[in-house]
Amino acid sequence: MSAVIHIAGPHVTIGPLMRQRCLWCGYLLIDYDLERIAVPEGQDPTPATWPHGELVLVDGNVSTLVDHKDHDPLPPGSCPLADLEGR
Repeated sequence: MSAVIHIAGPHVTIGPLMRQRCLWCGYLLIDYDLERIAVPEGQDPTPATWPHGELVLVDGNVSTLVDHKDHDPLPPGSCPLADLEGR
């Protein structure tokens, strides 16, 4: 599997389910069943999500934010670029 950079969309919670997808291609970045998360008493039970609109590098089971200040508009390996190149 090769690394791909996605654009984080807003996270959505419906009932006990929380998801966050790529704004461009719909890739599933985060998928939680909130009823299955153990949280110490008194701690905020809301899991972390990617900041909306930020670039997220996904490489297998590893995900990290991408510093994109040096790239205009998107760095190589971004899903929108792959989509545009495939046209």
